[in-house]
Amino acid sequence: MMAKTEFGVRAGRPAWTRRRRYIAGPPARRGFRATLLRASALGIAPVLVVGAVTGVVLQVRSSGQDVRETVASDTPFTLSGHGNGHGRGMGQWGAYGYAKDQGWAAERILGHYYGGTTLGTLADAQISVRLQARDDQPLDVYSDAGAVVAGKPVGPGEAVHLTPTADGGANVVVTRGCAGDVLWQDATDHPWVDPIDLAPDRPANEHLKLCAGDTPYRGALGVALDGAAVRTVNVVDMDDYLLGVVPAEAKAGWADTGGAEALRAQAVAARSYAAAENREEYAKTCDTQSCQVYGGSSKEDPRTTDAVRSTKGMILTKDNKPVAAEFSSSTGGYTAGGEFPAVEDQGDTVSPNHDWVVTLTAGDIASAFNVGELESFEVVTRNNFGVDGGRVTGVKVVGTSGTAEATGAEARAKLKLKSDWFTLGDGLAVPAPPAVPGEPDPSILASAGEDEDTVGTTEGSPIAEKYKELGGVNSTLGAPIGPEMMLPSEAGKFRMFTNGTIIWTKKLGAQVIDASVLREWLPTGGS
Repeated sequence: MMAKTEFGVRAGRPAWTRRRRYIAGPPARRGFRATLLRASALGIAPVLVVGAVTGVVLQVRSSGQDVRETVASDTPFTLSGHGNGHGRGMGQWGAYGYAKDQGWAAERILGHYYGGTTLGTLADAQISVRLQARDDQPLDVYSDAGAVVAGKPVGPGEAVHLTPTADGGANVVVTRGCAGDVLWQDATDHPWVDPIDLAPDRPANEHLKLCAGDTPYRGALGVALDGAAVRTVNVVDMDDYLLGVVPAEAKAGWADTGGAEALRAQAVAARSYAAAENREEYAKTCDTQSCQVYGGSSKEDPRTTDAVRSTKGMILTKDNKPVAAEFSSSTGGYTAGGEFPAVEDQGDTVSPNHDWVVTLTAGDIASAFNVGELESFEVVTRNNFGVDGGRVTGVKVVGTSGTAEATGAEARAKLKLKSDWFTLGDGLAVPAPPAVPGEPDPSILASAGEDEDTVGTTEGSPIAEKYKELGGVNSTLGAPIGPEMMLPSEAGKFRMFTNGTIIWTKKLGAQVIDASVLREWLPTGGS
């Protein structure tokens, strides 16, 4: 388990009247570990600027009193993130990038994202799909070419209305048009409306259409009871089903810009996922993002149809069983791991959501976690895959009415973020507390370096000279993320930057070190 790094602020009394603890996570590429800077030696100025890489938090404790400090609800927090979606398995934009820019075939794309699987073959099969938008509604359906219900023909222009019964059958009413006169009615133990030909790949005029919205579907449509709730189900040939899934889940236009192999990979992943599904007794899968998005035959596209037809029967298997080959829009540069090994995703650089930034307020965060007024927002653990320590796997949020803990995925949902891979963004400044009448302005103390715990950066200091010698903000160290501060026992000073730390002592002079060396210095004062 990784050490924790805290993000956010606890703000309150002026700097010269409070004790404080400052926690900063050192820069990381593959991971990170929090560094605790002792309050007795390392303070921070009242104006806190949060670094782009790991972020910092200022926690406030009052002197001699148990006062709970909060963050003003309109305080802005800029979160920087990577990717869009859960990140497990194939990244769709990454697959496109690999196909377009590196010429990868579908088989190579699949092998990259789905480690530990092999390609197999699925025999001809049907799949049953719950149409969730139709929950708790009777089935009203027609076809331009006619249909069959209860063993009887239904003519073109006639509509069938099915209501499920407790014995597993249905009551049938056939009308002239969707809302016309009743032509006949009956009961049946076969609660399905079948097209005039149940074979796969039939022409559009034979597809069944819902009276509400005229949405067409290949295969048969039926009703079932889930307890007392009514469900509508589409039973359809597997590849006919995929003709409606692939264009709903991926961009057919990728085929026109060098990404046809990404669509073929999508078809195989979608077929594998569907074959592994077994959701309900009455339906193996559903038609929403909870399963795979499926819009019937109205969204079919010749380019995605080619992808499905050219991969007919191809699935991913493990132990000779179909694999639930999850995928998401954009991994952000590294898959999340889990069922499939985490891998770097260089293809994802083409994604419009490879990197993103969003600004929330303290009030937004507090409201999302229902903790009253915000005191702190803490990232506890990450998965250690990719930059910034990787995806968030645990957070802790403290407020005036309680403490909430959540997984990264839960935090993503509550905060409405694109993914669970996020850090505090660059340039977030927490305003200084207002000056107390008769006392010095805290911003003056900060700039003058006169706070008892904080040493302001002085032009010409050994650390400043070393930073200048290395190239300043254009060096590999990047921008500063805090002021110069004292080592314990005043043995020297250090300053943290985006990609490293400069430390100075009389014995060593100014040196660039990494976070592990800094952690060794802090408990001992560099002795």
